[in-house]
Amino acid sequence: MLTNDHPHAKLFERIYGPTKDGEGPALLEEAITEPFVAHTAGHGPIGGTFVGLDAFKGHIGLLRQLSGGTLRRTSIEYCADDQWAVVEQTMTASRNGRDLEMKVAGFWRFSGPDQLAEHWEAVSDEATWEAFWNTPAS
Repeated sequence: MLTNDHPHAKLFERIYGPTKDGEGPALLEEAITEPFVAHTAGHGPIGGTFVGLDAFKGHIGLLRQLSGGTLRRTSIEYCADDQWAVVEQTMTASRNGRDLEMKVAGFWRFSGPDQLAEHWEAVSDEATWEAFWNTPAS
């Protein structure tokens, strides 16, 4: 059963919660096992399946670039068990004079203790997500 007191939930608290400079991303990178696969929301350059840590980091980098560095995630809840974790968040960003505020969730699969093998992104409104990220600047 997914709980918020499982050690994997505590790992995500350390990754996504208030951390020292660079600690969260470093913990995430240490936990990812290759071949890591990320299934990301949307179509076009921001969506699809990315294989490997570098490809996943490229996806996150593109979101940051397209938002002009305004991309922010506020974590709400972390639940996990031995094999799965769910991270509920609110994402905000600005782009082309528009603002985005959306509930999102990350689903993570573990291949062993603290070993992340796979990730799925879920967004609460796919049409709004697509329009925000894939509409060119006017």
